[in-house]
Amino acid sequence: MEEIMKLIISPSKTKDIKGTPSGPMFASHMTEQIVKHMQGVSKEGLGKALKIKDTVLDEVYDFYQNYDKEVEGMAALSYDGLSFKNFDYDGLSEEGKAFANTHVWIGSALYGLVAPNSGIKGYRLDLIDPVLKEEKTNLYAWWQPLVDAAVGEEDWILNLASKEYSKWINHPKMVTIEFLEHRNGVWKQLSTSSKQMRGSLAHYICEHQVTELSQLPKELKGFVLDPLPTAIDGSITIAYRKEL
Repeated sequence: MEEIMKLIISPSKTKDIKGTPSGPMFASHMTEQIVKHMQGVSKEGLGKALKIKDTVLDEVYDFYQNYDKEVEGMAALSYDGLSFKNFDYDGLSEEGKAFANTHVWIGSALYGLVAPNSGIKGYRLDLIDPVLKEEKTNLYAWWQPLVDAAVGEEDWILNLASKEYSKWINHPKMVTIEFLEHRNGVWKQLSTSSKQMRGSLAHYICEHQVTELSQLPKELKGFVLDPLPTAIDGSITIAYRKEL
């Protein structure tokens, strides 16, 4: 079996900026260019692009205008969504944190591929947001060459990201994990439990320093892992299932 070189998770829209970052930026020059572009967008234009208004729009507009003065926190502690609450970076052992810092990437429309101990600010921006129309490009294309170069150095990718961020990752050996629940005779992927379980599995992988597919837990919080392939032959999807 190949080594799990990188695990991909999605960011969360909600943030609580805290912690002191110690990891490097992925590509600070790219982030700076996006911020500069956002500073040149009118408040009305920003509202339309991000589909926000009123107080939220005021806050986001002010954030980009005063970006350099904004507080920076550690990514894994500052993202505050369900997946990160269950990832529970602070609850990892020192060995688990060290593993996470070198094996986990958090996708970010503003920062690219973020290590858990790298810095983020309280931004609002998604890959699908049409903020680069004037440059006749989009955030996927903007980041793609650097993301492709980084991903291309890895043996294979374990994908725990949402579809928005999964399609950013081009790798011939990407293992995507789904969490399915049996309801009314149908296996369904539910948003809330999937976010929780992605974080829980990421925590397990880091704490146990999982380096092979065969080392994934056979059961986790009531979800049972499907039989695994003997080898990673191309990109595949495997599932954890829970009978309700």
